[in-house]
Amino acid sequence: MTAGLRMTSAPPTPSLPLPVPESGKLQNQSVEALGRTIVMGWLIAHRFPQEDAAAVAQARAQMLDILQQQFSEFVWYMPFVQRYESLHSTIEEPITLLDEGVQERDIQRWDYVLVITQANLRSYYKPYALGTPSRAVSVAVLSTARLAPPYFPAASDNEERAVSLARRICALGLHLLGDLNGLPHDDDPQTFMHVPEASEDLDRMSHYTPSQHEQLRQELSDAADLRLEERPEAARGGIALFYLRAMRIGAGEIISAVVQAEPWQFPLRLSRLTTAAISTLLLLLVTAEAWDLGMSQPPLFVAQFSLLTLLGTSGFIVKRQRVLLRRGRRRLTEQTVVTNVAMSVVVFLGMATTYIVLFLLTLVLSHVLFSYTLVAGWAVSQQGRIAPSHYLVFSAFVASLGIVIGALGASFELPSYFRHIAYVDEET
Repeated sequence: MTAGLRMTSAPPTPSLPLPVPESGKLQNQSVEALGRTIVMGWLIAHRFPQEDAAAVAQARAQMLDILQQQFSEFVWYMPFVQRYESLHSTIEEPITLLDEGVQERDIQRWDYVLVITQANLRSYYKPYALGTPSRAVSVAVLSTARLAPPYFPAASDNEERAVSLARRICALGLHLLGDLNGLPHDDDPQTFMHVPEASEDLDRMSHYTPSQHEQLRQELSDAADLRLEERPEAARGGIALFYLRAMRIGAGEIISAVVQAEPWQFPLRLSRLTTAAISTLLLLLVTAEAWDLGMSQPPLFVAQFSLLTLLGTSGFIVKRQRVLLRRGRRRLTEQTVVTNVAMSVVVFLGMATTYIVLFLLTLVLSHVLFSYTLVAGWAVSQQGRIAPSHYLVFSAFVASLGIVIGALGASFELPSYFRHIAYVDEET
C-alpha cells in the first residue's frame, strides 16, 4: 500500500515533542516486505502546552504499541501533522475539525485520522462530548479539554497528571477506532468499547473482547487492501466508471455510514424542516381548494410527483448545505466516492422519512377531523364517489408539497449543524 510509505512531520519545536516511536518507524523497504499496512494519522489541531504535548506523544506511542501487539499481522504506522496556530476559542465545531482531518487524509493518503484538540467540542445531543467519530470519512475528533486532571503544585503530581492524561487519550483513541470500524458498544466498563460517562471511566478501559477483536481484525483487513485509486484500472473509464466501481467495492461501507447517520431521525433533529413541513400540512388541510385539487389528481401522476419532489428536495439540500466532499484539484478517491454516495443516500432517506411522516399524519387527520360530508363538499370534482384511494392520493399530494416547503426550511439550518447531523455518528 503505497499510501503507507508517506510520512509528514512538523519541524522540531519545544512546545510539542512528538517524536515517532522507534516501533513506528518505516524503513526503506518495499510494500511487499512490510506486509499489509494500516496508516492512522494524528492531526494536532493547534499548539499544545508543553506538558500536554508530552502526554499526547506518550499516548500515541502507547496506542501504537497496543495495536502492534494485538494486530501484529498488520504494519502500523502513525504519522502526525502539527498545526502551530494558537487556540482562539474554547469551543470548536466538530465538523470543522472533521473537515481538516479529511483534507489531511486525502493529501497524505491515510486510512484513518485522529484529530486532537484542547478545545471543548460543541455538543448538540449531550452536555459535552469527549470525542466525535465519523465512519463516513474515517475521521474521529478527540478533545483533551475534560480528560486531564487539574495541575498541582508538586512536580511529581504533575508527572502523574501527564501519565493519566496519556492513558486516557490512548483509551479514548482506541474506543474511537472501534467506532470508526462499526464495533458495538459494551456495558463492561473494562473494555475499550464501553461508552465513558466521565473521563475517569477511561482509566478502567483496558482491552477489546474476543468478538470485538475479531470484528476489528476483519474491518482492518478491508482498510489494509489497496484502494481503487491505487489500482491499475483506476485510470480507465473516466469519472462515471470510477464511481460505479467504488460503489461496488464500498457497498458495505456505504450501508454502514448510512445506518450510523440515522436519517430516520431527520424530522426530530431538523426543527426548521419539520416546522415548515407541518405548517404546510395544516394549512392545506383546512383549505377546500387543496382537497379538490389533491383528490382530482391521477394516482400515477401523484406517485411521479412524489418521487420528483423527493429527488429535487434532496438535491437542493445537498447543494445548499454543502454536504458533499469537494476534491478540488486532488484526484478522485474511493473514500470520497463512498462518502458522497453515503451522504446523498442519507439526505434522500431523511427526506423520505419526512415524506412518510407527513403522508401518515395527513391520512390520520383527514379521517379523524374531517367528516365524509365535509370532504365531499370541498372535493367538488369527486362529489358522491370519494373512495379510500382518494384519501391516499390526497395524502401523497400534501406530503409532496410539505417536503418542498420543508426543504426550504431546512436550508435555513446552519450548515455546521446540518453537516454535524449527517456526518457525526455519535457524541462520545
